[in-house]
Amino acid sequence: MISNSGSRAMVAGLSLALALCGCGKSGAAVASVQITTSNATPRVGDTAQVTAVPLDARGVEMIGVPCSYASDDSAAATVDANTGVVTAIAVGVANIAGSCAGKSASIAITVQPVEVTLTLSKLGTGTGGLFANPAGDPGFAPGSTIVITATPNAGSTMTAWGGACTGTDSTQPCTLVLNADTTVTAKFMLSETFVSATWNAPMNSVTDSIGCEYSVSASGIVTFNLSESGGLSGTATTTAYIDIVNTVTPPNDTCNALPFDAPMAGEISGSDASLEAHLATPHGAGTFVFSGARSGTTMNGAATISYSLVDAAGNHYASTGTTGSFIATEQQ
Repeated sequence: MISNSGSRAMVAGLSLALALCGCGKSGAAVASVQITTSNATPRVGDTAQVTAVPLDARGVEMIGVPCSYASDDSAAATVDANTGVVTAIAVGVANIAGSCAGKSASIAITVQPVEVTLTLSKLGTGTGGLFANPAGDPGFAPGSTIVITATPNAGSTMTAWGGACTGTDSTQPCTLVLNADTTVTAKFMLSETFVSATWNAPMNSVTDSIGCEYSVSASGIVTFNLSESGGLSGTATTTAYIDIVNTVTPPNDTCNALPFDAPMAGEISGSDASLEAHLATPHGAGTFVFSGARSGTTMNGAATISYSLVDAAGNHYASTGTTGSFIATEQQ
């Protein structure tokens, strides 16, 4: 007959023997280790769980076999030797090994930088959309380049960027490189839209490098989107039709010129009594500067238009003209 104390001693001795031989409760030896993680790409400061599972020769999990864990780069990520809990320390890659009774496997943990945030806010009496591209998921990796677009709804105009986009032309998107948490605001104001009658501007003639002479003129319709916030502001657009006509052709030469459209956009500033709109083409070759006043549902003023014409050889020829007075009427 075996006493209870003797029985306990035998059980303890059996457990110790199983641990020393790398065997599970069935007595079989560990053949391989399967290792998994809850997150292979944690960010600095995050934790992840690595789990090592001992398997027998049939690929069946072996119960009762202890496993331990180690990191080959504790500067990037550390691991609790007993639990397998990984802590991300710094950007880098650490291989986490799980060892069970002489067999081991490893898994790579790639530590990502802490994300930065982008906060977008809308101000003013108007409405509109404010969008970032890419949108973030939900944050951004440091160094990400983001394009922010403000789109006013009908009856509103986008009047000013704020925050990190302060100083950006309100008619243009704002491009940022995010290296820290960033805030951007866009101000939308209720607007009134005025559309002009067709304006016309005779411009000075030009003579190119081979002696061809051209008369130049421009025409178009300008749209003003006005808002009030302690003064007048807003945006204006026009598409100038630049007409070029050959008037003098040197002997034995051929002169060619084609008319073209020049879209321009810009901002409005001032007051009812004295307002200005400064428009330009995207690359600055052309400008359109309007000066005038608003009275009720009409605006009256004149503009100066300039354009730098370019020939096939890359030579530039400046041409400038004025529109004379024209009227823009509020659209209901």
